Amino acid sequence: MYIANKEVLESSKVKPFGMQDKVGYMLGDVGSCLLFNFIGSYLLVFYTDVFGISAAAVGTLMAVSRVWDAINDPMMGVIVDKRKRTKDGKFRPYLKYMGIPLGIFTILTFLVIPNMPQGMKLPYAYITYIGFGMAYTAINIPYGSLASVMTNDPVQRTELSTWRNISSIFAMIPLMVLTPKLVFDASDAVSPKGFLIAAVLYVIIANIGYRLCYKMTTERIINEVKEDAPKASLGETLKALGKNKALIGLILSSLGTLTAMFLPNALNAYLFKDYFQAPGLLSLAGLLPMVGTFLAIPVTGKLVAKFGKKNIAIYSGIVSIAAYVVLVLFPTKNPMLYIALITVSGFGTALYGMIVWALVGDVIDYQEYLSGKREEGIVYATYSLSRKLVQAIVGSIGGFALAAIGYQSGAATQAPEVAESIRTIITVVPLIGFIFGTVCLKFVYNLSNKTLNEVNEELERRRDQ
Repeated sequence: MYIANKEVLESSKVKPFGMQDKVGYMLGDVGSCLLFNFIGSYLLVFYTDVFGISAAAVGTLMAVSRVWDAINDPMMGVIVDKRKRTKDGKFRPYLKYMGIPLGIFTILTFLVIPNMPQGMKLPYAYITYIGFGMAYTAINIPYGSLASVMTNDPVQRTELSTWRNISSIFAMIPLMVLTPKLVFDASDAVSPKGFLIAAVLYVIIANIGYRLCYKMTTERIINEVKEDAPKASLGETLKALGKNKALIGLILSSLGTLTAMFLPNALNAYLFKDYFQAPGLLSLAGLLPMVGTFLAIPVTGKLVAKFGKKNIAIYSGIVSIAAYVVLVLFPTKNPMLYIALITVSGFGTALYGMIVWALVGDVIDYQEYLSGKREEGIVYATYSLSRKLVQAIVGSIGGFALAAIGYQSGAATQAPEVAESIRTIITVVPLIGFIFGTVCLKFVYNLSNKTLNEVNEELERRRDQ
């Protein structure tokens, strides 16, 4: 069994949880948000309009890479769990070393090699994109697991989740303001050089963030394994995860909700370029929904204290559903009206984002409650895989849908019916996703405030023994 080292928590040598931890943890996710969302928002455009790969081939690439993630992510979770703690902690050392390979694969993904044969482009895309995914896993799983050992206080965990979500603001500002100016030239055509410049810039920012996160955070909860403790196989561990209803509910909710959130990011470039014929408004469409995040920051803690994390997450889904019902039932050619409605939805998704990482910490505790083992890495890896599946789903939906509606890669203009189909996809799919995610959170995720209190009391009792 795993035992909490209370002497470490009570030692005067360990800094108490404070602002430095929250800011440091936030900075770690600035890097991940920048690179993950840059890939998610612009890689499809890069592959189709710069690299010359068909949309259908891109959809297949992203689906295949997620099949590998289904193997790679749990393996990485087990590696992280079995790694012995060093003087720097169990999870923090990954932030120190793994940012470099992640940066290399990010740059290679957006690198156009002169005179590359057409037949080599797709294999090159497979190698670099899958390499990016593996490097991202190697740093993101330890980073996500880190929060569960920084504190076990539910209020402090919600604060960490809130600050982690604030990181998305700092990441999305350059992504939405600067990236369109780099990847589109003065005539609104794609710029291969601009993609590479953006990749290099974001890699530098990401590595600075990872390094600061390493220096500013503290691992306070140390779970030591008894030497005579039985070793569970990967199969046994996965079987135990299957009994964690809260984890299943959170994964299903994320599959729906995050698909609804990420799909517009992947297709907004096409929507504003081909449907609204106003690519210059793409930055505004990315920035205004962040207003919802600023509105959510001061009220999330109060709402959670009054209604509970699960209920607030459900209410956030209802807000987004209402906005997309209007977009689906009342199609508009007015880009500002579209931006206004996705800003309303942005408030709902901001609330969800403020809470979701705290829910992950609760799921990790619940897994320990069910199995008697503390397995931050494998639990977080399983949830991380669901987020990567969302990226694959979004890429596949985007790629296959563009192919199905007759999108012509590299063409200066698209047929009117193609543009109309893009609008339909970018509104109907998110509506379905938000409905599915909210229903799963309501009826599958089972950690109410009462249940969480019972879980925490039992875990404290076990550790006291």
